[in-house]
Amino acid sequence: MTGNESAAGHEGISRRSFLELASAQATGLALGSAVAGKCAAARRERPTARAVILINNYGGPSHLDLFDMKPDAPREIRGPFRPVRTGSVEFEISELLPLHARIADRFSLVRTCHHDAGALHDTASIIIQTGRIPQPAGPNPHPGAVASCLLGKETGRPCNYLVNTDRGEAPRALPAQTAAQLGEAHQPAQVSPREYRREIQGERKYFGSSRIGDSLLTARRLIEAGARFVTVNTFNRTRGSLGWDMHGRRGFSTLDDLQARIAPRYDRAYWGLITSLEERGMLRQTLVCCLGEFGRSPVINPAGGRDHWTGCWSVYFAGGGIEGGRAVGRSDKTGSCPADRPTDPAEITATIYHCLGISEKTAARLPGTESSPILSPAAGPIEELF
Repeated sequence: MTGNESAAGHEGISRRSFLELASAQATGLALGSAVAGKCAAARRERPTARAVILINNYGGPSHLDLFDMKPDAPREIRGPFRPVRTGSVEFEISELLPLHARIADRFSLVRTCHHDAGALHDTASIIIQTGRIPQPAGPNPHPGAVASCLLGKETGRPCNYLVNTDRGEAPRALPAQTAAQLGEAHQPAQVSPREYRREIQGERKYFGSSRIGDSLLTARRLIEAGARFVTVNTFNRTRGSLGWDMHGRRGFSTLDDLQARIAPRYDRAYWGLITSLEERGMLRQTLVCCLGEFGRSPVINPAGGRDHWTGCWSVYFAGGGIEGGRAVGRSDKTGSCPADRPTDPAEITATIYHCLGISEKTAARLPGTESSPILSPAAGPIEELF
């Protein structure tokens, strides 16, 4: 089952504005007086990470075929791919991600993310990006909007950006990617890499010359130019195009697509992002988190694909204070549920805020948080990552 593909569209940032940002001449949007006062009162002077790149793998990548291999399980569970050794002594990953394997000492896996809510794309996408089940009044603000409110105006520049890979249409935000009660001033400025092909042309080959590569390169350029939070949707639809939603039947991706096109492009783009951040001395101050709204079913379906699965899946983090090469949690022998150290989306979100130096007390001062806290009081950051 797939969720509705509703999305909120917003005006994109112009090419001229992008160049102005890159030359540190862009100016921020004016805040409403009431919201501005609360944002200013809630700021922290010394965040741990200066910036975040959130790679949103909308569609749900298969943990069993990429990050949490089960080579001793029956074929219908383990799938056709084999694990390989990595630069970490704590985990192996799929042969489909050889460049990830080379830099595995730079990122850490969380292999036991789970929740009990419905396995619908839009609902689960809201949960993994905001840490909370959507409320009747709507979802919590996206972390990028929170960063814009609390941190972005310190530089006087635009702060919160959304980059989409879709070549055929204008960028669009997914349901989770709004400022909600924080207001229009903190909505993400939407960027399509195709608008800036000239600016990124010289480095495209390093990132793989793909739509995903162009998007991650654009994200890095935005961070270099002063942005505090950039969200990248590696895919922003599930039907009718190549993507992570690999049910195997017509209209969706297959395991063959994963092997031939999706994984190689993603692998090269992520390697390009991490290594180029490191070469520029930016990785320690830039948190890179790779999230999917759920994983895929342990048993391969009759069409030869895998279906939605919220019982257990993998996410991973690099930079921004994260210690690389670690594996947090262990799933059971079929990858169906956590065997130890279960984690949930609220802890994922708390980890992002922790890296930015935003505490529960700080977030509680934001507008509209009295009835719907941005951070769950019961959830803290995943300490094993630090």
